This record gives sequence, C-alpha cells and structure tokens, in this order.
Amino acid sequence: MSQTIHEAAEAFRQAVSGSTIGELNFPTSLDASRRVLKAVENPDLGMAALAKIVVAEPLLSAKVIRLANSVALNPANQTVRDVRQAVLRVGMDPIKALAMVLIMDQLRQTQRHMGCRDLSNRLWERSVHIAALSYVLARKLTRLNADEVMFAGIVHDLGRFYLLSRVADFPVLLEDTVVLAETINDLANHASDLVLGQLNLPASVVDAVIASRQFSGAMPPASLGDILFIASALSPRRDPFDELDARVIPVANSAVTLGLDQGMVSEVIAASGDEIYSIVVALES
Repeated sequence: MSQTIHEAAEAFRQAVSGSTIGELNFPTSLDASRRVLKAVENPDLGMAALAKIVVAEPLLSAKVIRLANSVALNPANQTVRDVRQAVLRVGMDPIKALAMVLIMDQLRQTQRHMGCRDLSNRLWERSVHIAALSYVLARKLTRLNADEVMFAGIVHDLGRFYLLSRVADFPVLLEDTVVLAETINDLANHASDLVLGQLNLPASVVDAVIASRQFSGAMPPASLGDILFIASALSPRRDPFDELDARVIPVANSAVTLGLDQGMVSEVIAASGDEIYSIVVALES
C-alpha cells in the first residue's frame, strides 16, 4: 500500500525529531569549506596564515576579493586585486561568513535538493538578502558587531536547508508543497538547533538566531536577534515556506505590532541601497 502525503509527513517528523547531533551528516563536497570554517575559528590564527588558507580555496578567494571591493567595504574605490590585501581589508569574521556561504551554496546545489530546487533557491536568496540587510542595519543603527550579525544572518535558516536535504528520503512529500512547507516549518527550530550545534558555531551567533524568533520592541535595535528579526521582516525576498503555510502571520505584521519603527529602518535601507546590493552580489556570486 502506497504511503499517503500525511503518513509521509508524520514519518519525516519522527525521523527528524529523533535525530541527534551525531547523526547529522553533510555532503562530502562541503569538507573543504568546513575546514576553512574550522581554521578561522582558531583564535591564534594570524592574517598571514589566513591569507594562505584563503588562497588555497579558489571559490573563497574570489568571494573575499569581491567583498573587499564592494561599496560597503571600499567606499574610497581603491581596488584590491590580490588575496592578501583583500584578507586584510575584509577581516576574519567576514571571511568566516563567506566560508559558511560556500557551505550553504554547495548544500543547496546537492542532488538531494533537486526535487525542491525552487524552494531551495528562494530560501538561499532570502538568506543572502537578510545577511546583507543585517550588516547594514547593524552599522547604521547600532554599535553591535556588524560582521557577527551578517554571519548570523547567513546561518539563521540553515536548519531548513538541512531539512530540504532530508526530504529526498520522503519523496511523497514533494507532491504537496503546502504540506511540505507546514512540516518543515514545524521542524525548523529543532533542526536549526541541531545543525548549529553540529557546526560548533559561537554561542553569540546561536543565541542571536534563537532570539531572532521574537522582537523585543527596542528601537534602535538592542541585540543581534532584533537586527535579524527586522531584516527578516523587511527583506524584499519573501519567505517561500511562510507564503505556503497559511498558519503563519507575516513577520512584518507582527513586527509593527511589537513596536518596530518601520519608517526609521526603511530610510536607512533606502539610503544604503548600493551598500546592500554590493554585499548581496559578493555573497551570491
């Protein structure tokens, strides 16, 4: 007897809910990027050593140079063309973020995402835009660490990327995108906690991702979590899962209810369009 869509959804819930950190596996193609991420977590790593690591990874090198020459990091328009100079301009934390971008991009392109390619691509674009918005909002509205909040923006939806890769084991779910979206939304927080724990990310980043599920109402934003919440609410890239899940109240609506000064934030975004675009291009390309 063939499995129904709701039986598949329940089996998927049980499989994910029963997962432990030790059972989480990423495709082997991600190993190089994970090695870079691990290396840059070393507090004793100097910039010269970091430059050598970046040079050894061509995709990462290209992204670092592109970010170094972006409007956001290069307002004087002094172009750098070699990795060492680019590393010095960009710094340790943004390079860590770029390594994570490669991990997520490779995960998105794995064969296990083929059946839900559109959802995966839209979620990827949204993650990149939220990271760029978070960086600019942190710089313009707060004294919070903008590099750290950009990194948090990149990884804030990593749990749902992981869930999309697991859907390949439950192909019946792909027959109904509404049930798929509802199921993934229900499991998203649990999966996010598992995956972020597996990657041993800094506690401040993990805390920011968890805190971003709510908004404190403080203006200017008081925490990395508030910045992520606001960026999620105002991102021009809509959440593909929330659009399919009728149970979800749009984040923008709840943000206004909680006291978000949307006019203040919108002015910053409008005035920083070139910076935001330059970061998006650096991350996506």
